[in-house]
Amino acid sequence: MQNEKLKIPEISETLFIPLAARAHETLRVNGVIRDEKAVEFLSRADTSNFIVDGGSISTLGILARTKIIDDEISKILSSVSKAVIVNLGAGLDTRYNRISCEEVEWYDLDLPETIELRKQFVGETDIHFIAESILDESWTDGIRTGEGNAVIIIAEGLLMYFGEKDVQKVLQKIAEAFPKADIFFDVVHPFFMNKGISSKFLWGIDRVKDLEKLDSRIELVKSWSMGSLLKERQPWLLRILNILPSTRKRSQIIHLKVKERDSIE
Repeated sequence: MQNEKLKIPEISETLFIPLAARAHETLRVNGVIRDEKAVEFLSRADTSNFIVDGGSISTLGILARTKIIDDEISKILSSVSKAVIVNLGAGLDTRYNRISCEEVEWYDLDLPETIELRKQFVGETDIHFIAESILDESWTDGIRTGEGNAVIIIAEGLLMYFGEKDVQKVLQKIAEAFPKADIFFDVVHPFFMNKGISSKFLWGIDRVKDLEKLDSRIELVKSWSMGSLLKERQPWLLRILNILPSTRKRSQIIHLKVKERDSIE
């Protein structure tokens, strides 16, 4: 039935909240992102079990990381002729529709049940769906990078739900399969381990430079504090936390680069 709302299972709250945050921001006057596809998805979903506060700390963090990663990927795409983007833990992400992807081969990877839910919303597109876990050894097998194409890996709102050994395994897999790839993801401070919106964070990191210790083939390019964006909308307590050295880096966005094989010692 055309007017029937699509059900989002209760276990998918972590999928729904980022989608709703982007949709609500799009409807906001002078919103920092425009995501018409998220608005469309939200209008088709049964949201009776969910509440999203557009001014909450978690929502502002989602918007900050979305904006920063969108902008950084757009910069890379503007400097290359062709690219391959692999979106790990894609959930209900709509980045493909937000940025210019004319010369991009795009892959969305998530667990089989999430990919099925995603297909209900997305329908038939040029996106390649991979219904696997990032811990499966085979998840890179079907990804065609081509000769000389830029490769971008996104793991937004994902890696903190895995233990450090699993995170290391994922980064090692990326470094092995995608030389010179750019990797974007977010991290939390160890203080926030075992905390989260609806699922516990299992991994955190204090010094982002220590990410390079997880594999000798990766190097840190840049990091951003999520509190560096949308300062004017932050409650006063959050503004104070974003100033204090001990708390301003509680949640960060990371850009790693896989080194060229010839440059690895």
